[in-house]
Amino acid sequence: MKSEEFENHAIFEKLDQLTERYSNEEAKELIGIDDINFLETADSYIRDRIKLTIPAIVQETELSKISQEIDNALAQINSFIGNKNRGHLQNASNHLYSAIARVRNLPLPFAKNDLNFSKKISNFENTVKKKYESLEKKKENIENEITSLNKGIDENKEELQRIKNELKQKENEIKNLNNNFETEFKNIKSSANQSFEESKSKFRSEFDALVEKIEKQSSETIDGIGSDTDEIVKKLKLKLDEAKKIVGVIGDHAVTGNFKQVADNHKKTADLFRWVAIGLMSLLSGILIFIIWDISTGDFDWVKSAIRIAAAAALSYPATYAARESNKHRRLENLNRQSELELAAINPFIELLEEGKKREIKEKLVDKYFGNSSQMFEESGSKDTDNISMSGLENLLRTIFNQVKK
Repeated sequence: MKSEEFENHAIFEKLDQLTERYSNEEAKELIGIDDINFLETADSYIRDRIKLTIPAIVQETELSKISQEIDNALAQINSFIGNKNRGHLQNASNHLYSAIARVRNLPLPFAKNDLNFSKKISNFENTVKKKYESLEKKKENIENEITSLNKGIDENKEELQRIKNELKQKENEIKNLNNNFETEFKNIKSSANQSFEESKSKFRSEFDALVEKIEKQSSETIDGIGSDTDEIVKKLKLKLDEAKKIVGVIGDHAVTGNFKQVADNHKKTADLFRWVAIGLMSLLSGILIFIIWDISTGDFDWVKSAIRIAAAAALSYPATYAARESNKHRRLENLNRQSELELAAINPFIELLEEGKKREIKEKLVDKYFGNSSQMFEESGSKDTDNISMSGLENLLRTIFNQVKK
């Protein structure tokens, strides 16, 4: 191994780190005297053996293994300082023992070394002295804390005695108050019993007088009610007849109101289809008039005329449909207005008849207005209206077509 490599080897850095770690004040306070002495001695021994070794015949791997053992011991010491577990110190010692065993195998010359045992003993005494001084300081601090605690205990004892005296005084006051309360309670109880008996007698006499008065008033009231009952019953019968008439009028309005609403809806729909039919018919008439005018001019185009005739024929169907729908809704409007008028006038008309006759007439009206509306609608219109309209339109278109051929 070359001298330069030997001098720059990591083992010297690890030894410096180990020396710095166990030499600081924190480590000396936590690590025992014997362990400090072992660390210092092992450190000095390893340094001396390395100083005396012959670099030229030392293998680098051997120094690296010694450096690794020193690094492991340093890690164990750091762990002990962190968690105070003395097992780490034992592990550190084991790693240093391994390092010492390897250092012994290093080649050395036969010469006196620099190891001074007297100096090591002096260093050990200094370490013990510093440790003793540190322990004395801790002892003094503990004694001061004990003195302070004893003083606090004495003060707490005095405060506890004062509290006991106050509690005893309060206990006596409570006993006196309890005795006074019992005496006053007995006096109040006797006075209340006497007042209750007096009030009870007075209430009984007043209650009996009140019951007698109420019984007298009740008998008088019952007699008055008996005399007024007949008049009230007569008035109620009159009001009942009036109510029946009012209910009949309201019922007629409720029955006919729906017919009126339906008739108004059919009227709006019929008017709408009427205007649609008028518009389409006007457009159809304009097209036909234009076709006739175009024929009379002499400049006749067969294709244009055929297209116009087809357009007119196409417009005839929606116009006819709109006219038919307008007619249908108009007839439905008239039918519902007639039903409204008849239902509104039926009750006043049969009011003077007997009940049996009224019932018979109403049964006939049920057969007429409920379940036969479709028959009434078919009877109110013409069955041939659609055929007449469509046949007339076809005849008109056929006439125009013949004129065009001529």
